[in-house]
Amino acid sequence: MEDRSNEIISQYDLKVCRSYRARGGMVLETDQGLKFLSPCRASERRLEFEDALKQQIQEHGYRNIDRGLRNMEQKLVSSNSIGERYCIRDWFGFEECSLRQEESVLAAAENLARLHLAMSGIKLPEDSASFVEEKLLCTLERRNRELKRVQSFLGRRKNKTPFEVRYLNCCGAFYEEAVRAAEALKELKTEEWLEQSIACGHVMHGSYTYHNILTETCGGRLSGGAGRIATVNFDRAAFGFQASDLYQYMRKVMEKNGWQHALGQKLLAAYEKVRALSGRERQLLFVLLSYPEKFWKVTNYYYNSRKSLIPQKNMDKLEMLLAQQVQKAEFLRRLK
Repeated sequence: MEDRSNEIISQYDLKVCRSYRARGGMVLETDQGLKFLSPCRASERRLEFEDALKQQIQEHGYRNIDRGLRNMEQKLVSSNSIGERYCIRDWFGFEECSLRQEESVLAAAENLARLHLAMSGIKLPEDSASFVEEKLLCTLERRNRELKRVQSFLGRRKNKTPFEVRYLNCCGAFYEEAVRAAEALKELKTEEWLEQSIACGHVMHGSYTYHNILTETCGGRLSGGAGRIATVNFDRAAFGFQASDLYQYMRKVMEKNGWQHALGQKLLAAYEKVRALSGRERQLLFVLLSYPEKFWKVTNYYYNSRKSLIPQKNMDKLEMLLAQQVQKAEFLRRLK
């Protein structure tokens, strides 16, 4: 890895003092500050889209993002002698956000609101129009078809495993939840709303999860201040509903914390302290939170794995999901 990284680094106007491994790549201490070297699978067109987006985000006042570094040929991606592609980005000596510390999750919610303000009014070249969030209704309907397909498959299957028996006993209720969410989404007429969002230049991060939220801590506590938190990995950024980011973030936090209603209210308050949600966005957030996405993920993993060898963690995830159903239902009732 070291020889490969040196071959890539030599293509940049950088002096590296020290390097060490990190999740997904290598952190470089350089004469131009911290950088991050990682493999790159994105097309040059996608990288140029991200770079133009990040430039405008910074111009809109949000500075702490992983802007790509151009090599001496002014390209955002570099290749070594065996054709492997890498990129180097700005980086931060912060820690990943902890989803079990209230202070951290609330700070990250405020950070998302600041990021969304900076990702509004984005004006990019016309060929960037293809980077658009997949239509939400299409996503839910595709997932619902998969849920129905797996239910039918298991209904015909003989010699069922304990996981499959447990799954069949509860899948009907989850499928009903999924169908209700898709029907509610239809009423929001999201297709025309999406066109309006694109026209207003609203961009979503697309993967606002704990490992893409970096916070500076001191003695285990946040150092404080908007400048002490950074957002990285914009590889799924697209024009679309910013409320989708808030949904993905809230769902993960709430799952990790047993769907505590008080925490959910604090999360929304922290976000809206910076950026108020419209009534329509609140409806969308509720509909997405009511969709059984975790159950669909368990289903998807099962369906695309070897049926003869089902990991115990599949059963564990299903049992945890079922154990949280009462708390989630209560959270949604009070949220509505």
